[in-house]
This record gives sequence, C-alpha cells and structure tokens, in this order.
Amino acid sequence: MKKWSVVGIILYLGMVLQGCSYITALRTQELYNVRDSLKTEIARLEKKIDEQQQIQNEMLRLIRADQQVRFSEIEKQIGDVGSGLSENQYRLSRIDDKTADFQRQLEARLASDSLSVNSRNAEIGKLFQIATRDFNAGRFDIAKKSFRDISSRFPESPQGQESEFWVGECHYAKKEYEDAESVLLLYVKKFPQGTKACVALYKLGLCYEKMGKDKSRELVWKKLLDKCPDTQEAAIVKSRKE
Repeated sequence: MKKWSVVGIILYLGMVLQGCSYITALRTQELYNVRDSLKTEIARLEKKIDEQQQIQNEMLRLIRADQQVRFSEIEKQIGDVGSGLSENQYRLSRIDDKTADFQRQLEARLASDSLSVNSRNAEIGKLFQIATRDFNAGRFDIAKKSFRDISSRFPESPQGQESEFWVGECHYAKKEYEDAESVLLLYVKKFPQGTKACVALYKLGLCYEKMGKDKSRELVWKKLLDKCPDTQEAAIVKSRKE
C-alpha cells in the first residue's frame, strides 16, 4: 500500500512538473510575442519619427529658400533705393543750380527795373513841373493838355492823380465853371483821401458860388469843414461865415 502511494506521489509530481513546464513554455511564448509586438511598435514609431523629421527638414529647406529669395529681393530694393537717392540728390543739385541762376537773373532784372522805375519817375516829375510852369504863366490851355496827358499816361502815379485836380483848376482859371465842377467832382469821388481832396472841395464850392448855386456851395463847404477842419481852406470858409 505504501509502495503504491509513493509511486502515485511520484507520478503526481511528474504530472505537476510537466504542467509547470507547459505553463512556463506558454509564458515564455507570450513574452516573446510581447517582445515582438514591442519591436514592431518601436519600428513603426521610429519610421514615423523619421518621416516627421524628413517633413521638418523639407520645411526648413523651403523656409531657408524663401528667406534667401526675400533677402535677395530686399537687397535689390535697397539697391534701387540707393540708386533713387543718388538720382534725387543729382536732381536736387540741378534744381539748386537752376534756382541760384534764376535768383541771379531776378536780381539783375529787379536792379534793371529799379533803374527803369527811377527813370520813369524822373520823367513824370519833369512833365508835371513843365505843366505847372505853364499854369503859373497863364498858359492854361497848354497846361490843361499837359495835365490830361500825365493823368492818362501815368494814372497810378501821385502826379497822375494830382494832374486830374489841376485840369479842374485850368477850367476854373478860364472861368469854365461847369467843366471845372465836373472835373473836381470826379476827383473828389475817385480820390477822397487824395493830396488835393480838401482844396478840391473848396474850389468846388467856389464853382457853385460863381454859378449861383449857393445851396450846393454850402453843402460842399460843410463837408470841407467836417473832413478838413484844420486846413487853410477850412479857415477861409469859416472867416467868410463870420
């Protein structure tokens, strides 16, 4: 009985050991399978990493190429700007030269014009002096013609404006009171601040007096007293009223 028990135990142990060996083999195969699976996954990941690296390298290459093109364009633009600046500086230099030349011409012209103006003023003064001399000598027709000529040829000059008054004086001296009235009225209207405005008002009153227009005379002389109270003509009018 004991013998078979030992044999049984041995058989049992054998079976157990055989089962363990089988399990160990299964475990070993399972580990191999896991190892192979890990190798496959690692290979796949390495391949993916390589692909990503290639993509990044290509992108970097494209970026570098694009930057190189942009740098070339910027260098070209800088070169163009530099050329443009040189051209502009050249043009500015030419403009400065032309401006200086124009200024020299203008200064020369102004100097010439100044001489012409002085010569013109001297001519007007001489003509006015001759006309005044004829008036003082009683040559009223000649003086009137000369004064009219001065006023028509040189209307903007002081002598030209004053000559219009003296035309009225010539008419008054010749007792042409209506003509004198027309001329003096026109002078007062055109040159209210003229050098002969106060005298013209006084002489205009005398014209009305000679023509028997006392009311018109008083109106004109009242304007004279209001406008020119401190003049010799105003003093004469005041003395006549006293």
